[in-house]
Amino acid sequence: MNVIGAVTATVITGFAVYRWWTGDVFGALINLLIIIMVFAALWLGKRRRFQPLALNLFGVTISAACLLSSLLVSSNGLLWAFLVLWVNALILSRRWALGLNALIILVLTSSLSLYQSLLHQVSWTTVALLMTGFGLMFTDQLREQRRLLASQARIDPLTGVGNRRLMQEHLEDITAERRRDRRVSTLLVLDLDMFKEVNDRHGHEVGDEVLAAFADSVAAALRTEDGLYRMGGEEFVVLLRGMDLATARRELPDLHARLSGRVSTPDGPVQFSAGAAVLREGEDWSRWLARADQALYAAKSDGRNCLVFSEP
Repeated sequence: MNVIGAVTATVITGFAVYRWWTGDVFGALINLLIIIMVFAALWLGKRRRFQPLALNLFGVTISAACLLSSLLVSSNGLLWAFLVLWVNALILSRRWALGLNALIILVLTSSLSLYQSLLHQVSWTTVALLMTGFGLMFTDQLREQRRLLASQARIDPLTGVGNRRLMQEHLEDITAERRRDRRVSTLLVLDLDMFKEVNDRHGHEVGDEVLAAFADSVAAALRTEDGLYRMGGEEFVVLLRGMDLATARRELPDLHARLSGRVSTPDGPVQFSAGAAVLREGEDWSRWLARADQALYAAKSDGRNCLVFSEP
């Protein structure tokens, strides 16, 4: 919106100066009012919580400018209306874009004095409807592509579980919850034992199949509210929301026993080591993860295929 707003303000400023210079004081004052509203929308847009309001204000401003320019200044505003219809479809929500564009089309179509003939009126209305329709279709596709890209940027393509970026976002949310309502959670770091030998003996294709199967088995054993992420290589992180230390000590050993060895390779079952850490009060996500990682290293040192808890 910043670029569109700046361009809009610059163009309208040029018109305001021209109208003032040629003695069209009324037209210049209308342009000045529009410029003020555009800058108000840009100012609001700099504050994250007011961004939706700023977008709506900008849409209302350019729509009102289009109507005022067409009805009170010159029928040339009919040409500017096409640009306004497209911008509304591009930056506003579907409801706001439909509402404002319908208002523009209805008001300008019914203003017969703007048109040289019936054909002119019908032609303008047809093009305006097409502009709105194609604009909304284009925007829907663009938003869907952005949604897919955002999703792909947070998903590990091999296993389909979350990646490190998504994990960090979720851990930051959990640590914020801990500070706000003292709700504890547990982090579990998993690492497949001797996985390098699988790749070395059977190739990376078999290794990839093992990783995907292991991720599926872990995901199937988790609750809906839990999270599973691949850190990289054969290391995974499990977020167990709302699980305190007592519950973790009671349930996680059984979880490890059920999952370790469930996935097999041509050489036999794949086992894993695990480290667990319960979130401490005032702890940030990176330190929490580091403690779980240290517990994992301890499990590796203890002979692998076991679960070790970090000190609470």
